[in-house]
Amino acid sequence: MIGESETIASACAFAGFPLDQVCGGRGTCGKCKVEIVKNGETKEVLACQEKVSDELIILLKRDQINKKVNILTEGDLIPVEFDPAVKKVYIEKESLKTPPCSGDWENINNLLNVDIKTPSLELLQKLSNILHKQDISGITLTYWHNELLDLDVNNTEKDLYGFAIDVGTTTVVAYLYNLHTGERMGIYSALNGQVSEGADVITRILACINNPGGLAKLQEKILDTINQLVEQAVNEHHIDNGDIYYVALCGNSTMQHLFLGLNPEFLGKSPFTSTTTSGVVTKAKQLNININPNAIVYFLPLIGGFVGADTLAVLLSLPETDHLGYRLIIDLGTNGEIVIGNKDRMLAASTAAGPALEGGGIQFGMRGTTGAIERVNLQNGNIAIKVIGGGKPTGICGSGLIDAVAEMLRVGIITETGKLLKKEEYLNTCPPEYRGLADRLETIDGINCFILATEEQSQNGQKIYITQKDIRAVQLAKSAIYTGCNLLVQEYGIKPEQLKEILIAGAFGNYIDIEKGQYIGLLPSWGVPTRSIGNAAGAGVQLFMLSKEIREKTYDIQRKVTHIELATNPYFQNEFVRNMKFSRKS
Repeated sequence: MIGESETIASACAFAGFPLDQVCGGRGTCGKCKVEIVKNGETKEVLACQEKVSDELIILLKRDQINKKVNILTEGDLIPVEFDPAVKKVYIEKESLKTPPCSGDWENINNLLNVDIKTPSLELLQKLSNILHKQDISGITLTYWHNELLDLDVNNTEKDLYGFAIDVGTTTVVAYLYNLHTGERMGIYSALNGQVSEGADVITRILACINNPGGLAKLQEKILDTINQLVEQAVNEHHIDNGDIYYVALCGNSTMQHLFLGLNPEFLGKSPFTSTTTSGVVTKAKQLNININPNAIVYFLPLIGGFVGADTLAVLLSLPETDHLGYRLIIDLGTNGEIVIGNKDRMLAASTAAGPALEGGGIQFGMRGTTGAIERVNLQNGNIAIKVIGGGKPTGICGSGLIDAVAEMLRVGIITETGKLLKKEEYLNTCPPEYRGLADRLETIDGINCFILATEEQSQNGQKIYITQKDIRAVQLAKSAIYTGCNLLVQEYGIKPEQLKEILIAGAFGNYIDIEKGQYIGLLPSWGVPTRSIGNAAGAGVQLFMLSKEIREKTYDIQRKVTHIELATNPYFQNEFVRNMKFSRKS
């Protein structure tokens, strides 16, 4: 129940319509504005600040109710031998006759190719009740390594399912597999329910520190998100939750802590220590995941600091041949992870790019949902935009923002220092073919702006524009990423041109125009081939679930990666300031 001390944002989340609270509910981002009717008066309020009361009516817009998010789910899977960690074996009734004066379990264990330790009391009790029934054809054992997970009457070998889950800060992607055949049955995705508590990991860590019950609330939100995806998959394929026996997960270090209910306070403070960097194994019943209670839940190992299991999963997704040369791997997001190296030695670091690349802190920024401008081109004095879902725009997402800034830089609306010119200044410097763009330059509330869509062109009847402040946010983000890449290459001890390839991972890396990212100096080029590898973390966690070979090399890869704390590099601050400029090349 929602009491009068709760906010409208809490009420919306309770009703199943979580609002964007990029700032974590501090009332500073303005992304949770809603209309309410109170005492007969309609007004706009910040949902994170306004308290609920009697006779209050909350009016949500269509895009606040139906959030269709562009969530990257695909990543290339390398060929592997199918050998899942959880298996089923069927034993026919004739073989189950226990020799006189001996134990039923010992007889069963002698029939197996794997030596399973003595089952739990719960399963021994189940065995004692089903083994000697006359109307069964045999029993099926489900096991993980040498641990018995379950017993069933008759042959249920085909009823064995597992989920590989990529737990992102913003989105969650779950891959359902039949672990008897190796078939991928479906892909399910949703916004991480924790977005209602803040857009970035630092905001969520602070929510755990500052709010009583904050950790439990954030853990509940991610578990609810996963349970929703499980329910969706179960209903679609008409399978039994009790036949899901395995969940493998990856995510950054903060997501690991929040998923497992580990206090993240010291992860957010220097020297940025995790409770554990090892893989964590537990049972579904300990986390209230709605699958078989004895199902194995395995969160992959972390690398160090904020570089987590998602980055390790990216490395697992690469074929062996991709480790032969020096490669730079960049996973773009609020917290950008960077890895450089070859098959023998790697360095990894994270750099705080801020939420701008995902629409956070931008005047009209939004996630990659319906209505977001995702592409911008300036041609012959005109502006062409592409909107997710078609129709009129309501804001701009990260890929559209990078497009817009790159185009504005190309035509001279933005200088290399990041200054957004006024109309008169631009008319004095622009080529004749771009003079029409000068009419897009306005001063709104004392701030220089570039208009992307007029009132008539937008869905909400208001101008959508890029501000000088937005451009500065992009400069901060791009400098953090580029500086991190540059310093990590130096730390490794090679020259940029020695790289065989630059790989861009993650959702933002998939949707961004790489050439425009390089044009503004967000991404390095250094004359090295650059390509996107999609949701490589999702691919890696799938391979971990499916392949013994991949599982066996997981810790070997982890040992070859050394975490580097860039903030302690004496050159970081100077490099960061120098890289704030838009380079027009990198």
